[in-house]
Amino acid sequence: MIYESTQEGVEETIARITNKMLLVLAIATSIDAMAAGFSLTLLEVNPYTACLVIGAITFVFSVFGVFIDNRSGTWLESKAEIFGE
Repeated sequence: MIYESTQEGVEETIARITNKMLLVLAIATSIDAMAAGFSLTLLEVNPYTACLVIGAITFVFSVFGVFIDNRSGTWLESKAEIFGE
């Protein structure tokens, strides 16, 4: 996002995503999720509690992001992507 916000014409390059690149990104995302799942099993925590905490924190940060966007979207404009990262 930071690179995209500072360069012009990056959207056209990103729009040319091939099936091979999409497959690699899907595998990388799956490995990331698997690592997070394995690390949760190493902790002695109730899985329902972990899901509740992760969901609540995700919700709070999402609402906070929408609030910040409503307040600062007009004066940040193109630089908002830098803060989004």
